[in-house]
Amino acid sequence: MVLEWATISIWLFITIGSFSVAFIECKKLLFNYLFHLFLPIFVALNDRIIMKKILLIISVLVFSFHGLAQSFDSYFEKYSMRFDYFRTGNANTELISNDIIFQEPHWGGSFVNLIDTFNYGNYKFEVLDSVSGKLLFSKGFSSLFFEWRYTDEAKFLNRSFSESVIFPFPKKTIRLVFYIRNQSMAWEKQYETFINPTDYAIVKQLAFPSQSFRIHNNAPSDKALDIVILPEGYTAAEMQKFMNDAQRFKDYLLNCKPFDSYSSKINIWAIAASSMESGTDLPGQNIWKNTLFDSHFYTFGTERYLNTLNNKMVRHLAANAPYDQIYILVNTDKYGGAGIFNYYSICTSDHENSDFVFVHEFGHGFAGLADEYYTSDVSTDGLYAVDLEPWEPNITTLVAFDKKWKSMLNAQTPVPTPATENFKSSVGVFEGAGYKAKGVYRPKMECTMKSVRYNDFCEVCTNAIIQMLEFYSH
Repeated sequence: MVLEWATISIWLFITIGSFSVAFIECKKLLFNYLFHLFLPIFVALNDRIIMKKILLIISVLVFSFHGLAQSFDSYFEKYSMRFDYFRTGNANTELISNDIIFQEPHWGGSFVNLIDTFNYGNYKFEVLDSVSGKLLFSKGFSSLFFEWRYTDEAKFLNRSFSESVIFPFPKKTIRLVFYIRNQSMAWEKQYETFINPTDYAIVKQLAFPSQSFRIHNNAPSDKALDIVILPEGYTAAEMQKFMNDAQRFKDYLLNCKPFDSYSSKINIWAIAASSMESGTDLPGQNIWKNTLFDSHFYTFGTERYLNTLNNKMVRHLAANAPYDQIYILVNTDKYGGAGIFNYYSICTSDHENSDFVFVHEFGHGFAGLADEYYTSDVSTDGLYAVDLEPWEPNITTLVAFDKKWKSMLNAQTPVPTPATENFKSSVGVFEGAGYKAKGVYRPKMECTMKSVRYNDFCEVCTNAIIQMLEFYSH
């Protein structure tokens, strides 16, 4: 009965909506609507088989309308344009300046889902046809620069960070527009430039050719999530160790829910490239290594925060494979990592909790999930204002909770929810998240995004990951 009702409801919604141009452009919003419409059914039934059947119905019916949307081949080639730029500023201001444009040999994204409908990220960019103004491509993202702006250093110092955006290579001149969230969380245009794809200044050769290995799956890249794993701090003599590590970390991801159910829709690549020395920098201990990406702990003064500022080299190496997400694997047994939405994820290879760190950071980098802990030291201050609703799907200030996981709550669950034994296994609204003990709330008492718990994403985080996996695999 549930399946029949689901099918009829979906067909009615699609039949009515198919007459609207706005509907065609926003088919991903339809998926989100239907997903949340049937979410209470999933929770009530607690039946994974029925849940998968309904998800399949939604996906097939909604995404089958891609023929009505814009044609990829009309506007793009099946390889990539990479726009490198510098983001410069301080705590109060920032600006963008052009650097270099590359033509890269692979496009790892969808041919259908070209318009970002999640509205995640601190920034976003849009690619528009320069003549008609038609929106051709968009994507939200965050960056290390954004986090730096909330450090004490940014209050008195200017810095520049290299960044890149990648999109299908356009056939005609495009207008590239960057946006930033303003103080009310609304999008505000920040910068724009025109790009002629026939410009002879566009670099057409790989900057750092290296051998790529597909270590999982063989699905077409336009119908799969493509992850590229890059080696950092592995010498030439340690390349076999890197390949073994990459295989191990592949298993960490694919044995973790909900990624395990999408194994056939995930491609994982490894790129072989060596460093002069083994390991990574520990500036706080005066230890320096000559490595491929110049990675380092002690980012912004926090010892466990592992990052790289060498964006160019990361992108040069990643270009050897089709990719949607970049994961940097650092050859050390020290605890640490980072994940920045649609920027990169990074973790260490040999710590006893590296399995947890790997999927936790990928939760940030891939699905835009926020940290749910609030007791550990961080170097940034004021990332979340309690009078504004954060964009991340797994935390809330209750300013706009209707847009978050309110539909998943049991009618008897109080808001806020006390962190007591009675609600230990319940989806609720628990105070303490986003590095704040007060005013920011998380959906579960424990989760992979809060504590050192491998393979324990809560229901809200799981749903956010599933929606992103569905988007990339159509």
